[in-house]
Amino acid sequence: MSIVYLDHAATAWPKPEPVLRAAVEAMRRAGGNPGRGAHPLSDAAAELLYTAREEAADFFGGTPERTVFTPGATYSLNTAIRGMVKPGDHILYDNFAHNAVLRPVLALKKAGICTADPYDASRGDEALFASLEKALTPRTRMVIATHRSNVCPRCLPVREIGRFCREHGLLFVADAAQSAGHDPISVEEDGIDALCMPGHKGLLGLPGCGLLLLSREARCDPLIYGGAGILSEEPGMPEELPERLEPGTLPLASIASVLAGIRLVRRLGLDEIREREEKLSRLFVSGLGKAGRYRTVGDTRGSVVSLLHERLSPAWIGALLGERGICVRTGFHCAPLAHKTLGTAENGTVRVSFSFSNTAEDIERILNVLKEIDEF
Repeated sequence: MSIVYLDHAATAWPKPEPVLRAAVEAMRRAGGNPGRGAHPLSDAAAELLYTAREEAADFFGGTPERTVFTPGATYSLNTAIRGMVKPGDHILYDNFAHNAVLRPVLALKKAGICTADPYDASRGDEALFASLEKALTPRTRMVIATHRSNVCPRCLPVREIGRFCREHGLLFVADAAQSAGHDPISVEEDGIDALCMPGHKGLLGLPGCGLLLLSREARCDPLIYGGAGILSEEPGMPEELPERLEPGTLPLASIASVLAGIRLVRRLGLDEIREREEKLSRLFVSGLGKAGRYRTVGDTRGSVVSLLHERLSPAWIGALLGERGICVRTGFHCAPLAHKTLGTAENGTVRVSFSFSNTAEDIERILNVLKEIDEF
């Protein structure tokens, strides 16, 4: 049975051959620990690591020395949120926030370290800024924005939010888990203090590597402590970035794969990628009405479409699709606040997410199976 993979919002698959080759080559030729030795393999690892920082920083409008590699987007978000707020601060987060944002914020709130409130991003950009203005307090220090939702393709106006934060003297954290590799985003041009993303989704890399790009002004304390490869005789973590936020051994194979993924995305072009994905999304949505008693949830203009059936549960639909080799995700997608916002908090949704690697034949196949399911 052939696989139709439509779960790219969870992780990109299959990984492109250049990405896989880069990971293997890194282990063969740069298998040392960067910064932990004075031998050829360590030197090769350090060279690869710096090249990855340079190209990631260039692609996302940052600087190499403030481009930090982490185990993933969740780690990046936790580092930025927990490392940049101070006791007594107030945090604002949007009502599409993933649990990678919601849980660290609520943990800080529960511990009495800070206060936090959501702002409404569901009713258009003008209403979003009205909600932000209303939620501001004298103690507000940080605004967090979900660049793209992982439940529906709501895209927040990151540059305008960055401008708002600059005007009000606020820190701005952007969750680019669903937008990196799909949409243009820049630390400098968009006024972002902490840009957080995974390497294994839109950047096409292997799991185990994320990115945290900090602005020149941002100051961030470590989330965990350990060896940094420099100043080993000091009792605390070094002040220098990126070593301050990179304790332990870095996942060099995953980093090499992300570097290859960034190069592939740049070669294809963000406009081309987005155009292909949106074309597939339109094709899917236009055929959904003919497939039975289905309806979409929220916006349908991007690479993520959530749907419901008039009488069948998302879990049931997902299981039947899986039996036929069609990979989607069902349930709450680690974003309960988004489902509350969209009115799907009872059972979640069926989420279909596309990549430029998908084809019109993939869309035809899932629509045919959805039609069969509707007729049960």
